[in-house]
Parts: sequence; C-alpha cells; structure tokens
Amino acid sequence: MELNIDSKLNNTRKLLQELGNSVSSLINSSPDIFEDPGIKSCLKGFLTVYQEATQRLENPSFRIATIGTTSSGKSTIVNALIGRKIAPIEAGEMSGGVLSLKHSQEQKLFIAETEDAVWDTGEWTGLSDEDLYQRIRTVMHSYHDARKKREYVAPQVTAYVPLLPACDSSLLGLPQGIGIELIDLPGLKSVQDRTNLATIQQQVNKAFSLVALDYMQVDDDHRKRLLEELKKVVEYLQGRTDSMIFILNRVDQRGTDDLPLEVRINKLREEIKDVLSLPELPDVLPFNARLLYYAQCAWGSGAFNELSKVAQKTRLKFIQAMFQDCAGVIKLNTKENRHLKNWFRNIEDDIEDNKPLDDETMRQILRYCLEWSGGRELWELFRVRVQESFAELVILPALVDVFDSYSTLSQFLDVLIQTRQIYHQKQVEEEREKLDKITQILHKNIKKIGREFKTEIEDLIGGLKTDNPQIRLKIKKNAEKKGRNGFSLIFDAVSEVEGDLTDVLIVPVRDALKNNQGAFELRDKLREVISPSLADDIAKTYDNVSRRINQFSRESEYLVKRVRVDDEKGQKELEHDERYVRLLYHTMRAAISARAEFFLQGKAKQFEQALESLVDEQIERLKICLSEDNFDSSIDFEKAAISDLRKKISQNLPALPDKFFELSDTIKQNRSKKTEVIGQKTENVTRTKTEDETYIEYYQSGSCFQSTKSRTKTRPVTRSYTESVTRDIKADVEYIELFLPYPDLMAKQWSSGIKKGKESLWDILLDWILKRLDYVSCIFEDSVNDLTNLAERALEKQLNIIEDNFEQEKQFWKDFEMKKNNATAICQMLEENSRQTYI
Repeated sequence: MELNIDSKLNNTRKLLQELGNSVSSLINSSPDIFEDPGIKSCLKGFLTVYQEATQRLENPSFRIATIGTTSSGKSTIVNALIGRKIAPIEAGEMSGGVLSLKHSQEQKLFIAETEDAVWDTGEWTGLSDEDLYQRIRTVMHSYHDARKKREYVAPQVTAYVPLLPACDSSLLGLPQGIGIELIDLPGLKSVQDRTNLATIQQQVNKAFSLVALDYMQVDDDHRKRLLEELKKVVEYLQGRTDSMIFILNRVDQRGTDDLPLEVRINKLREEIKDVLSLPELPDVLPFNARLLYYAQCAWGSGAFNELSKVAQKTRLKFIQAMFQDCAGVIKLNTKENRHLKNWFRNIEDDIEDNKPLDDETMRQILRYCLEWSGGRELWELFRVRVQESFAELVILPALVDVFDSYSTLSQFLDVLIQTRQIYHQKQVEEEREKLDKITQILHKNIKKIGREFKTEIEDLIGGLKTDNPQIRLKIKKNAEKKGRNGFSLIFDAVSEVEGDLTDVLIVPVRDALKNNQGAFELRDKLREVISPSLADDIAKTYDNVSRRINQFSRESEYLVKRVRVDDEKGQKELEHDERYVRLLYHTMRAAISARAEFFLQGKAKQFEQALESLVDEQIERLKICLSEDNFDSSIDFEKAAISDLRKKISQNLPALPDKFFELSDTIKQNRSKKTEVIGQKTENVTRTKTEDETYIEYYQSGSCFQSTKSRTKTRPVTRSYTESVTRDIKADVEYIELFLPYPDLMAKQWSSGIKKGKESLWDILLDWILKRLDYVSCIFEDSVNDLTNLAERALEKQLNIIEDNFEQEKQFWKDFEMKKNNATAICQMLEENSRQTYI
C-alpha cells in the first residue's frame, strides 16, 4: 500500500506537538519538580532537541547524492536532473569538491571559507546560470591545480537555483514545502586524503544515493575492476545501500555486436548484489545522461505543463548540441518510423536556419528524450524509492535526539516518582542506607571493572601485534566466541592496510624501478590512489633515482658505486645519488602514511561499530554495580543510568585517531683501500752483455798449389750499453663506496616499515579504545551519582511529607505518573510512526 508522505509528515508533526504539550502539562502541574538540578538538566536537554526537531520538520529537506565510479558522468546526470547547466562537465575529473544544489527562486552562490583556500570564497547573488557555471568551474580548476603541490580541504560550494524536481513536484512525488537538495560528490579517485573523505562521508550517509556506472566498463575485461571500485566507493563513502539506484550511463556506446543490454544488466545486478552483500537485487537502469541533459536544459527547470523560461538562444544551442552529439541515438530510435525521422530532420533543419523552437515542439522533443534516455523510468523509480526512504532519511534523523533525550527525562522522573511513593519513615531510612551502599559499591567496582576490561583488551591487542598469523587468528576466533565481533572488524581493517599499501604503492614503484618505467606513467598510476601532490613528489624523485641507479653495479641485494676519495666531482655525484634515494624513501613514507589514514578513514563505520560493541560489553559489566544482588531497592536506577549514559556518549562520538608508519632504510657508505697502479716511470738503465766464446776459421798457406784449413778459439767479451725502462708505480688507493638497496630490497624495507607501523597502529587504536571506555566509565559514574543525589533529595522531602499532607501528596504523584506515562505513550507512537515504512 502506497505511503502518503504528506499525511505521514503531518501526523509526525502532530505527534511531536502532542509530546511537547504533554511535557508542558507535566511542568505546569508541578514546576517545583523541574527545579530539581537533575530533572532541570534533563528537561533543558530535551527542550533544546525538541525545538530543533520541530524546526527541521517544519522545513524538511530531501537530499539526493550522486556518487559513482571514475568518469561515469555524475555531473552530467546532476544537470539532467535539475534541468540546467550548473555542475561543471568538462572532460576529465572536475568534481573535486562538494557541490550542493539547493532549490531557491533567487539564484546565488556560496563558497565556504576553508583553510588556506586559493580560490575565491564568499557569497554572490543575482547570478545567471552561465555565471554560476563559470565561477564553480574556476573554483574546481583552482583546486585541482593547487592540490598538485599540496593537499587542501576540498571546496564546499552551494548553489541556490530553481531545481526541476522542486518546481515539478510530480517527479519525486513529494508534497509542497519539502526542500530538495542534490549533492554532486567528487569521484573517489579525486579524493585521496582523510580530511576530504571524512567531509564527504558526513554528506552521503544522510542522503538518498544515485550511483553512476560507466557502460564501457561492464564488459568481461573491465567488469571485475569496476565492481572492485564500486565496492570501495560505497564502503568508503558510507552510502546507504537500502536507498540506492544504480545508473548504467553511456549505454549509447553499446556496439551492434555487443551482448543484449538486458543480459548485461541482469548479470551486473547479480554481481552488484554479491559484491555489496545486498539482501535483494538492486535497481540498475540503462541511461543516456547526455541526451536527457541537452533536452532537459533546453526546456529548463520549470514544470512540464507550464511555460518554459529558457531563452530561445539558449534552447537552440542545447538542441543543436543534442543533434550533433546524440545523432546515433536519435537515428536508432527513429529508424522504424519514417514520419518521426522526418520530423526530427525538419527540426534539425530549422535549428540550422536559426528558427525559434516553440514550447509545444520542445515538449515533444523532451518526451522522446525522456523515453529514449531512461529518464522517464528513473523518475518513476525515484517516486517508489522516495516513498520507501522518506521516513528513514528525513523524519527519523530529525527525531533521534528527541527520543534519546525524552527517554532520559522519563527515566529520571521515574526515579523521582518511585522515591516519592515510599510511604513509611522506616522504608525511607532503609532506602537512604541503600543509596550509601550504591555509592560504595559504585566506587569500589567501577574501577575494578575498568581495570579488568582494560587488561583483557590490552592482552588481546598485544596478541594481535604478533607476527605469527596463527596466533592472531586464534585470538580473533576467541574474541568472536566471547561475542566481541567488533574486534573482527578492527582486525580485518588493520590487516587489510598492509595489503592495500603493498598493492597500490610499493609494488608499482618497485616494478617501475626494475623495468625502467617512465616517470609520467608511474605518476598517473599513483594519482589513482594518493593525492596529486604526493604522486608528483614520488614521480620526481623516482625519475632522478631511476636515471642514477643505471650507473651502479649490482652486488647481491645492493647496487654499488665507488669513487676515489680524491675525486671531488665523483663524490658530489655520489652525494646526489644518496640524497635522491633518501628523498624517495621520505616521499614513500609520506605517501604510505597518507594512504593508510585514507584507507582506515574509509573503514570508519567498521571502527565505530567495533567500538560500540566494546562499549555495549562494558555497559553490561557496569550494570553489575546496580544489580539486585548488591541491594534490594524499590527504586530502579539501572534504566535511568543507562539511558543517560547512552544519550551522553551518542553526543560525543570519537573520531578515528591519527595513524603513522615509519620506514627504515639500509643506505650506507663505506671506505675501502686497494693497491693499484697509480702511474708509470721511465728511466735509463746501464746494462752489460757478455758475448760467448767463438771459433774463427782460417786457411794457412803451404806450397804454391795447396793451403790448410785452421780454427782459432776467441775469449768471451763483456760489453756495456744504456736502455730506457718504464716501471708501474703502485700505492694503496682509498675509495668511497655507496651501497643502495636494489628495488626488491627497497620494497622489503618499505614492507617492513609497514609491519612496524601496524604495531604502532595497534598501540594507537588501543589508546583510542581505552580512552573511550574510560570516558564511558566516568559518564556512568556521573549518571549514577546524579540519580542517587536526586533520590537523596527526594527522600529528604518525603520524610517531611509523610509527617504532613501524606494522602494529598500520594494522590498528586499518582496523577503525575499518569501524565508522565501519557507523554511516554505519545513518544512511543511518534517513534513507531517515524520508523514505519508503510501505513
């Protein structure tokens, strides 16, 4: 049965007013009761949140947030839904800040002051759509340029303009008087720091979400990566999966040989359900945002059945762009209707001739574009989902504090009523003795309980810090057996940090160094996971390191380079080599720390749930201080104390602590000596040479006709001569050696730093948990003290009353209790109404 939002809202307002009137009646019946310090404090808290809730429900606002995967056309979708070109839609990521669009007949722009903003901040009125667009575009450009050098708090921009779903209430099915707000959130890859992520989380978890996906990423090759990114988008931004519509944008890019669109979408629905752990299949609409954007902006943000306020020049510009950019869609949808095809051709000809386009023709164009783009189906689905989500997103958030504050006031009044219904002096004295006993037990046990619980938590986290995965797993299972499921959430989140940092930072830089990858390629990859300024810093230092290590030789796990101590130029180069590698370690340390903080901020909801489960366990232990085993009292302190405790701790939710990772390095220099030839020396050397003995043959004459052959032996001869000789000059030469880690060793050292950082992270989380538990103990003790003091004052008065107007006072408290119970019944009806989906 369809829920009537207007009726439900009016009924809620009526019940809230009745609750206020009932509390006023209580106050008027006995003002002195509410002058008691304990009751007065509770009443003040209730009246404050009651007034705030009344104002919020008088001017309620329904918020729609657009989130999505990279370059999925979120801003184009926003412009199509509001009927005007306000959100920057240029190529590339433009939605770096948070752009809120609120309905107003007076157009104005407000840019909040943020720390060190390098863009204009302030308020401007009387702006045209073009003025708004250009100013917002300039802010986004300035932010993107500035954050290349350092991180800034993202721009918080609010534009007040007439919005289509507010001007035409039939589109969302909301009654008149309900404000409409659309929030164009930045793509996750343009938000890579903790501060900006936390800002966005505060926005999206209070809104209905449109999740944009890109059709070009749903093929078999890209779909897994798309779904992984989608999971991070929804998880990090803390979107409400119970109030989401998924839009599959750019379906006009589908090829003729592609799988049927219905097959693609059904498969995608199944996978989204599985990846996001949804209870049922999600809505996934095929969409063509550009077609609807051109047509809707050509009509404007006015209601369909009214006159368009868009100037002819603007209208023709949008329709001409539609014919140019969406010609394929128009051709596809008119190919079987020659009359319609000719009708569109005639309009295109008229536009080329600059002929005006009347409202009725424009309405016809818009009807076709709503049908062909998926816009009509989207608005229909919107109406159904708005009906379902309105109470949870608009009514309940305005009343949660009212329920908590009234519960505390009611419980305190119950303690007072119970105290004033003690009719005998002896019983009064007995109750006063029991109050003393409560105080003694409280002071004795609350610190003991705190110490015991603290020791258990310390031991548990001490075990989780160990390097032994089996021990960690055992501790995790033991915690789950004891009902501490919150620790599983913390354990899983911390464990995932190491894998994330390794995958997205360490491995890309290591592989880039080993493969001599280009610096720009590495920079672009890192910009997907860390801020542009950090990615640029790493890319610059990487570029210097990668060029220099080519001059090193590898020795085992190190790269080594040696220069002589007398080589001044070589030493200077060595100093530069070392400095750039150390700078790479420094930038990696900064990037790892920033990414870790961002990653853990994305898990903030898990940490909050985990901490809340520990607080619940502590509260159960603290209840022992007020248990019946310790004393038998007619006054129920437990409900009031716990109610007051929960109200106070819900108003002071802790933020995640800061985290950091330290990275060590093994860059080192040595000095060594080596005997080497340092030169050559040439000198003349006198040498001697002894010639060996020889024989001389000769003929001795005889007769005229004969001669005789003879041989004579000579003595050895020693001769002197001069020779030039070149000698090597040797000496011990001293070298300076620089040992740099090989990329694999760098990666090991960075990973080791992360592991050590995880130990520090556990210490920080332990401190965070223990501080919260100490705070809860203190608040509990304060609440019990407030209640016992209240009862003590009431018992003192009761002693005097018993002696005097006993019967009259007895009747008064019966009447007072009936009035209080009536107010409680109204509050219960109000809560049921605000949580009820259908009536």
